Formats: sequence, C-alpha cells, structure tokens
Amino acid sequence: MKVTGLRIVDVDASDRGHWLFVVVDTDAGITGLGEASQSGNDRLVQAALLQMGEQIEGQDPTQPEVVWDRLVGGGGSVFSGKSGRVGATAISAIDQALWDIAGKALDVPAWRLLGGRRRQRIRCYANLNRGTKDRSPEGFARQAAAAVAAGFRAVKCTPFDEVRGGLADRDGVESGLDQGVARLQAAREAIGGEIELLVDCHCRFDPPLAQKMVEKVKPLNLYWLEEPLPREQVEAMAHITAHCGITTAGGEPFFGRSGFHDYIRRRAVHVIMPDVKHAGGITELRRIAQQAELEQIPVAPHNPAGPVSTMAGVHAAATIHNFLILEWAFGEVPWRGQLVRPAELVEDGYIAVPDGAGLGIELDEAVVAAHSIAAGTPEQTRSAQ
Repeated sequence: MKVTGLRIVDVDASDRGHWLFVVVDTDAGITGLGEASQSGNDRLVQAALLQMGEQIEGQDPTQPEVVWDRLVGGGGSVFSGKSGRVGATAISAIDQALWDIAGKALDVPAWRLLGGRRRQRIRCYANLNRGTKDRSPEGFARQAAAAVAAGFRAVKCTPFDEVRGGLADRDGVESGLDQGVARLQAAREAIGGEIELLVDCHCRFDPPLAQKMVEKVKPLNLYWLEEPLPREQVEAMAHITAHCGITTAGGEPFFGRSGFHDYIRRRAVHVIMPDVKHAGGITELRRIAQQAELEQIPVAPHNPAGPVSTMAGVHAAATIHNFLILEWAFGEVPWRGQLVRPAELVEDGYIAVPDGAGLGIELDEAVVAAHSIAAGTPEQTRSAQ
C-alpha cells in the first residue's frame, strides 16, 4: 500500500477558530483521518500539510513510526523555534491519519497496534472556555452547571481574562485577579463540592502575583492549577509546584520529547499535558508519556479541539499506563457530535474506547458540507496524478 495524496477539510467551528482535518489517501482506497487544529496559524499549517503530503507520497502508510522519523529528519529539528508549532502540528495530523490507515488495513483498532487497551473508557473533563460567551461570574456558573448536567464530573475554567504578568507597578493590579477568583467561586458554588474544578491560567501571572492567586484559590479545593507562569520559566514553575500545595499541570504547546525534557526532569508540574495535535501525534505522545512514567508523572493530554483529535487521544490514552484524564471542549458548537460517524458520545464524563478499525470514526460528509470553508479548492487538495 502507498500514500497517493493528502486533503484538507476546513470546518468553521466557531468564532474562536476553525477545525482543520486531514485526509490521507492510499492506492488501496483506504483513507486516514487526522486533525491539525489550533496551530496558531491555519494558513501556514495548511501549506506545511500540503508540502508534507508531497513528501509522504509513495510511502507505506502502515508504518507510521517510520514515516514519522522521515518527516522529522531523524533529528527532530522541526520541533524547535517559533515555526516549530506549525510543522509539528502538520506532522501530528499526518501521524494520526497513518495510525488510522494502519488499523484499517489490518481491520483492527489503532489501540491494538499500540500495544493494547488498558482501559475500556476514557475519563474526560469539560473545558468550558470556548463555550463560555458570558464572562461574568453568573456566566461561568451557568456553563459549569450545564457541563455537570451533561454528565461531566470534572470541569475546567479559564477565568483570568484581565490578568497580565509584569504589571506590578500599576494601580489596581489585583483587580483582575479578584475578578477571576469571583468567577471561580461562582463556578464552585454552581457545581458543589463533589465535582472536580480545574483552573487554566494561560500563563498570565508572574511569580509574585501567582503566589497571591494561590492563596486566594486554595479554599476552592482545585483538582489542578494549570500554567500560571510563562512556560519558559521552568525553575519558577518548579518552585510553585513544590510549595503551593495544589496539583499543577502544564506543557500543552511543547513539541516532542525534547520539548518536555526540562519540564519532566525538573518536575516543573505534577501533571504533563502533551497535545496529540502538536506534540508529534500519537507516536510521539506515547513516547512522551513513557518518558514521564519513568519519573512517576501522570499524563493528561491537552485537547480543546474537534472530535478527530479527541478520538486519536482516546486511542493513545487507552494504551498509556500513566494516563490521568482527557480534555474535551464543551459547548463550542451544538453539532460537534454529529461531525463524525459513529456520532461522538460522552456518557457520564467518559468516552468509550472503540472497537472499530483504525480510529473507529469517519467524517460525516453532510455535516462537513454544512460547515466547511471552501472545501475541495486547489489550495486544499494535493493528490498524485
């Protein structure tokens, strides 16, 4: 079997961005799905995908790790520098699609090729950020309560919209912090004490303000505190992790094992968050998890995107010994579940690990057509002639 081409499906998910899906074609008529959303620059990642599509033409798609090594050139240089996220996102999507093809070629689910299913279903938490249009405390409370009503037992808020690190010399520097804490308090009151509450700080704090924030949120009994500091401040983050008394998490944008090396070695966080769309696909996410397992650090894959990357994350999570919990984007669009067949289904905060071949899903052409952007244009299709 050989790769014959690569296609890009651009879906208008919401006012926060698109979902970019990748379809890899083969001469056997088998296709593979991957997702390349949220790279930070959709135009550049599409260009990278089309270029890499040319590079993989004629290669055997049933050998994902071999193709992965060829794409990164052996040295992993694509995972360095500012442009690395674009290249890594493109490689990650292709890798997902190749595991899908490999499973379909053998008529087995991808998790079986990855070593076996350690768990029958994957625990998820609801990321409320993109679905929370009303940013008042009442808006956060309503969205959190809606997620719990939908069956989730863990919800994540991103409440610190007004906080910016490095502003300690300005009057009212703590007002933004207090606004964020008010949103969190409203969410906690809405969901009660039995539901896990996670907080993503989006790297908005500097160390002094982060310390103040920690003291204010401790009474809320957080499941974790995610990325309060800029990610390059590894030592400062390790200090907070060691002394704040709250579980910390982070690492969502890092690329490859080398990107996570310092975070893991210095124990910058208690929980690492590789993203199957950016860290190097299923192939590299599992290697990162193994690296973390040596240090007894759990893995909670970052995944605030569409249903294809979610299912790729489900297959990876099913095989990872030190898996903790998977992110799921709640409330962004009402038709999300129908975008794939069989329809994506989260029950009681869990997604079942599928038994279908490959990733076990296909895009629903009718739903895609209703929400796609210029699908099938020459700029989005590169097939061998």
